[in-house]
Amino acid sequence: MHDLVTLGPWLRRFLSEHIVTERNLARNTRSSYRDTFSLLLPFISRKLRKPVDRLAVRDLSTQHVLQFLAHLEEDRGCSARTRNQRLAAIRAFARFIGSRDPAHIEWCGHIRAIASKKSMQQPVGWLARPEMEAMLAVPDRKTPRGRDEYALLLFLYNTGARVSEATQLKVRDLQLEHGNRGHDLVTLHGKGGKTRQCPLWPETKAVLAQRVLGRAAENAVFVSRLGTPFTRFGVYRLIERCAARVPALAGRTITPHVIRHTTACHLVLAGVDINTVRAWLGHVSISTTNIYAEIDITLKAQAVALCEVGQPQLGRSWKNDKDLMAFLKSL
Repeated sequence: MHDLVTLGPWLRRFLSEHIVTERNLARNTRSSYRDTFSLLLPFISRKLRKPVDRLAVRDLSTQHVLQFLAHLEEDRGCSARTRNQRLAAIRAFARFIGSRDPAHIEWCGHIRAIASKKSMQQPVGWLARPEMEAMLAVPDRKTPRGRDEYALLLFLYNTGARVSEATQLKVRDLQLEHGNRGHDLVTLHGKGGKTRQCPLWPETKAVLAQRVLGRAAENAVFVSRLGTPFTRFGVYRLIERCAARVPALAGRTITPHVIRHTTACHLVLAGVDINTVRAWLGHVSISTTNIYAEIDITLKAQAVALCEVGQPQLGRSWKNDKDLMAFLKSL
């Protein structure tokens, strides 16, 4: 009975069993949930002046959760999106307890009733083609380190891969020896255990083939100057350093996700349909990809021109289209 009241055993089951085995959540999601409670429990412990290991489930009250969310925004400087992300983890934990112990159903309902905070959709940051080409020109390709950095930047631009997908890429995930018989491909392991394949440009294939020559299938594709696999922090630092060397990007924050947006935007501007872009980026819902349909004023101007008042209508009326009428009558 004591274990049903104490917070610790519930949290241990939630983090080590439920989200791993039952939900099979992505590694980054599990880390986010862990970080949420690493911040939340000490916060409540200080409020109640009670050791963390003695906290009860009901100590995680609505009032304390709201105070914690306010602390994230006001004291830690987190955005509304981060606040909502932490709240989602707390709600999932409450749902886990409420579904297994009827005595906590009321408490669960109160926690899950805490509303998410509305956040403004940030405009998509991306690079024009000359800016992206300037970024690619920064690494010194006369040195081994410069060639490694160039290969990583080119790969991110080619595939629109997430940072985790690039850092976890193994040599076995590359299919580079197809020549004229097929496409050179890379298999990316994305969020939620999903995989997708992306074609590689000949230039990308050439530089990657040089980088992985002689490596075992289980080795990482992208390695740092120390010979260890690139980390998320290492990729961020690389892109920051390259962006700082491009005068046109002065004052702008360039991250790996900006490179991912750049890939999507350039695909849209090249006339690739939005569903293909969705599959390219590994989005589950096309609604996530629709933000790229509004990226460029040129596309909007073209759309306005199609419905401009006073413009002559092109094409024949369907009534005069004999081929169409014959087709309809044949059905």
